[in-house]
This record gives sequence, C-alpha cells and structure tokens, in this order.
Amino acid sequence: MAKPPLSGKFDYQSFYNGPIRVQDGKVEGTSILAERWSPVGTLDVATSVRGEVFGRLLLPPNGVLGFQNETVLNVTGQVMPASEHSLARVELRGEGMGAVYQIHGWFVPDLGQVVGTVLCLTGDLAKRPVGTTGAFILFPKN
Repeated sequence: MAKPPLSGKFDYQSFYNGPIRVQDGKVEGTSILAERWSPVGTLDVATSVRGEVFGRLLLPPNGVLGFQNETVLNVTGQVMPASEHSLARVELRGEGMGAVYQIHGWFVPDLGQVVGTVLCLTGDLAKRPVGTTGAFILFPKN
C-alpha cells in the first residue's frame, strides 16, 4: 500500500494526561485528561520518497503554558504505510532546547489529519515530568 505524504504545513496541538493513581482497585483523587500541553504550533515538514520525514515544529510564546519564547523543535521520523491491521501512521521524534519527544500518530482517512500520542523523553518545555504522555492532533493549514 502507498504511504500517505506528510508534507506541508500543519497546525499542531498537544494535550497532556496527569498521573492516575489506583489503590485497592479504585482511582484516587482527580485524574487529569486532555489539559493543554502546548500552544497551537505549526509543523512544517516534508516526506522523502522513502517515507523519511524531516522538518520543524514552531511553537509560539504562551506564558500561561510556560512557553516564554518562540520554540523550535527539529522533527524527524518515518511514515509507515497502511496494512491489513493498521491505518497508515507516523513515528516521529521532536528535539530542541534540551527537550526530546517521541510522537506516534495515525492518518485519519479522508480528513488529512493525524492523531496520536506524545511521550516526553527528557526536558519537557512546559516543565512536565519525564514520562508525561498525552494526545496530539495535526491538521492541514488552509
């Protein structure tokens, strides 16, 4: 099956999940799901004929979320074709300013969007702990 392109400019937004504590089979406290993790940014990428992705993610300043200056992450990775058991997907890595993120997403058929998960490997720019996970969405800029 053909690999869908991940080329051009996309709006990017991520949301984090807080830790969920379970004791004696019950959730303790209040779980945090889908809190804004990043400001809306612009992913500007290209994909080679071999499916290699390269580009950058620009995140604007947003004091509320902890981004005091424009932030640039270099993005690299791979587009994987759809299979009998999976939608086409991307496996990306975002790096910059001491932060490293692992980004896995799936192409939403007919919408041009990519949705998936983000994992902070080190140095989160919003000062979340290493291992913080959450959801993200990419949608083509008009």
